[in-house]
Amino acid sequence: MEEIFEQKRAVHRPFLGVVLAFGTGILLESHTDMPLRALVPLVLLPVTLGFLARNRKNTSTLFVLLALAALGAVYTQSRQALPKDHIEHSARYYRRSPVLVEGTIASDVEKRNFFKGKKTVFHLAVKRLKTPWGWQERSGKILVNLFREEQLAYGDCIRLEGKLHRPFEFSDDSKFSYREYLNVKGIRFIVSVKKQGYVEIRESGKGNPLKAVSLKVKHRFNQVLADNLSKNEASIMQAFLVGDRYNIPSSIVDLFKISGVAHILAISGFNLGIIAFQILLFLKMLPIPRRAQYFLAIVLINFYAFLTGGQPAVVRAAIMGSVILVGYMIERESDSINTLSLAAILIFLMNPLNLFDVGFQLSFISVFSIIVFYRKFMKVFQLLFPENKSKIATYVMQSSAVSLSASLGVTGVIAYYFQIVTPVAILANLFVVPMSGAIVTLGMGLLFTGIVVPPIAFAFAQCLKVVLNGMVAVIFLFIQVPGAFFRLKAFSLWSVSIYYGLLLIMTGILKWGLSRRQAAKQQ
Repeated sequence: MEEIFEQKRAVHRPFLGVVLAFGTGILLESHTDMPLRALVPLVLLPVTLGFLARNRKNTSTLFVLLALAALGAVYTQSRQALPKDHIEHSARYYRRSPVLVEGTIASDVEKRNFFKGKKTVFHLAVKRLKTPWGWQERSGKILVNLFREEQLAYGDCIRLEGKLHRPFEFSDDSKFSYREYLNVKGIRFIVSVKKQGYVEIRESGKGNPLKAVSLKVKHRFNQVLADNLSKNEASIMQAFLVGDRYNIPSSIVDLFKISGVAHILAISGFNLGIIAFQILLFLKMLPIPRRAQYFLAIVLINFYAFLTGGQPAVVRAAIMGSVILVGYMIERESDSINTLSLAAILIFLMNPLNLFDVGFQLSFISVFSIIVFYRKFMKVFQLLFPENKSKIATYVMQSSAVSLSASLGVTGVIAYYFQIVTPVAILANLFVVPMSGAIVTLGMGLLFTGIVVPPIAFAFAQCLKVVLNGMVAVIFLFIQVPGAFFRLKAFSLWSVSIYYGLLLIMTGILKWGLSRRQAAKQQ
């Protein structure tokens, strides 16, 4: 990791210092209760001192970083400040009585399995609230759990009655907080509507037109998958291609978790990378200039990220892909860590609380680990197997280096949040990742033919069934290996710190050993 901070390369990574300072400010704000008016001077003071010390590069840089940290704290607090008409200020009056609320559906409408029936789940942007003094304007966003199947859609303006309450915490032992998870999304309260509860659609089509179009495309994709695959197969493919995981049976989710390959069930940078490659391949077949191809690819990649709900991992991949393509357009090479840092900055600007999102942490740490460790492990493999230069051997070494790098990076975070360590993940990913690449490719082929040439979709569906079920079978076999996974009773933040400290030491030893080997060769 120390290579990131080498002086000769620091000028090429300005965004790294910015994101570390800004992220530190976000973290500190979450552990302090300083009011906004006290934080603002903390931004102005280092800015002033930095200006006065502008002729001293190191000193002025330090003050700029301190200013960025203070700015991160100010920005986080300002984003969390609630307006006077926010629904939270009225919630205490409805602890014992139902609330009658009016608003616009601000998310996709999900119909989830619930015991023997279905429940309808969506986000509602609150507009008005019924009080003893009549209807009053209110703001904020709430999660609605409607315990029946209802034909609702994004952009519908509805009126409903239900129980207003804070999100429940499902387990005292888990590090995962459902309440904090919803808070990251700007949701602090839930309205639960009974099976026979009152819901009325008052108007339709009141949402963002672009989001409405993207959701229609998404629903069309889901319908193609449902028409050509079994229920369980379609649920897995919806996770792969559009980011909807709520229909996957819990037994399958657990299977992927304990084998250490649950990351492939989320639409991620890997999936987006394959889709981006397919988009570029298609655009290269069209008679348009190269720069126009890259521009269209950027537009389509970002639309796809928007379509899947803008999850942090997808946004990160979309930003990094866009920066790389812009580099191709202007014929300049981009630095991976600098690009990753830029992606993190933009995600923090969208919502600073994304720093505390588990998906964000896993996504960025895994990519960072691959950037840092991949070349080192490749050098080790080449030293261990100097005569294996066939394409198959090279592929195995490259896949092993990527899998080992990512696994080392995320093990500490996974152990902390989920109390599980999966040594088999390194081996399982060697098989599962290539298979998931084939699954994404076949899945995109199924979506395209299912919409454009439906009779051909059958062929893609049959091939997809074989590979998809084969992958599940491979995962099942891997968890039968003794020591494939083991659960931990606890893994504290101190344990996480020790783990990453040891990883840092290992990196230094590895670099030192490779340097000595290289020096011995030159002699």
